[in-house]
Amino acid sequence: MGKRLERVAARVVFDSRGDKTVEVEVTVEGHTARAAAPSGKSRGKREVVPFPEGGPEEAVRVVRDKVVRLSGVELEGLVAFDRLLTDLDGTPNLSSIGGNTAIALSVACATAYAASEGKRLYEALSELVNEVPALPLPLSNVLGGGAHAGPGAPEIQEFLLIPLGAKTMKQAVEVNVVAYRKLGRLLQRELPDFPLGKGDEGGYAPPIGNRKALELVRAAADETSDETGVEVGVGLDVAGSNVFDPRSNRYALRSEGLYLTGPEFKEYLVDLADEFKLVYIEDPFSEDSPELYADLQRDLRSVFVCGDDLVVTRAELIEHQVGRGAIRAAIIKPNQVGTVSLTVDAVRACTAHGAVAVASHRSGETTDAYISQIAVGLGCKVIKCGLIGGERVAKLNELIRIEEEIGAGKIRRLTA
Repeated sequence: MGKRLERVAARVVFDSRGDKTVEVEVTVEGHTARAAAPSGKSRGKREVVPFPEGGPEEAVRVVRDKVVRLSGVELEGLVAFDRLLTDLDGTPNLSSIGGNTAIALSVACATAYAASEGKRLYEALSELVNEVPALPLPLSNVLGGGAHAGPGAPEIQEFLLIPLGAKTMKQAVEVNVVAYRKLGRLLQRELPDFPLGKGDEGGYAPPIGNRKALELVRAAADETSDETGVEVGVGLDVAGSNVFDPRSNRYALRSEGLYLTGPEFKEYLVDLADEFKLVYIEDPFSEDSPELYADLQRDLRSVFVCGDDLVVTRAELIEHQVGRGAIRAAIIKPNQVGTVSLTVDAVRACTAHGAVAVASHRSGETTDAYISQIAVGLGCKVIKCGLIGGERVAKLNELIRIEEEIGAGKIRRLTA
């Protein structure tokens, strides 16, 4: 027997950058859940359209005028609402409702549906995909540049830490915080006049070159490993599409005076990976250069080359790029595809083809923590949700709470 969708409501709220976004409330069988949509600044061109023309205000109008008409329908399953949404939208890229609006509606409905069965969202999702709930390792942005920082910061968008040897979620978060603070002290020593300013996701955003930044992050990781006894890995999110200059057909590292062809930039990244013992490199090149991804992954077999803009959380793109050997991991951003069910398909594609699913926040976030529920429920081995700032730590605190429910020590590992 289905469960009745009783109420749908929407409002405009603000994200961590102060930009407007959409928050919705959905009631199923007397259980109400709320969800708000994040927004990305560095976006893949194959993502769904975030909002209809007219922005968040128009999205709210669409919910109030059209989506509310779905009230009263019987939902046959956790993600049954998603098909109703996509049919109502009627476009291939969710441009009528907006991908951000759709994901907020989809998550809120799935959460309310799960609650009507006495379950948390992660429990219902784990049953849906036959996964045993376990915790992902937190991949934390501690130093940022690119589109998430101001002038003078590194061109590489994110310098990342991951506590590979953590035994509990609380320890994992604490180890990353220790490393973050050590990095702050190293930056103050290197740049005495730098006021430890931060980028969109809470990582330090210093006026420094890429190699020097990586040198300091590696030092902070090593010091933390020695102090805590937990191995800390280092990774990069290059955001290659933003580094690539289409006018010159070069990857522009202006802070280092380097303007490199694709193959030259690949060698540059290989050198960084070897020198600084990288375990993870995300979006190393433009999304239109999958052959370079494959070349890099071939050269760095022990590194997880991860696709974001390359695959935009689409199952068919993940299958294709993993199959051709271009990546060993894929970013999972639910608002890139707009529904929980399509997110489930993307993670299933990773699992089926031996790739690591990396659940991810966006640079413009809210204090919602459903990405943590999704990561636990669907079997994501890694979560990329930031480290510092209320909208980031909300996701980590949710993981600590889930750990109390499922038992300490149930942490997934960064393995293919």
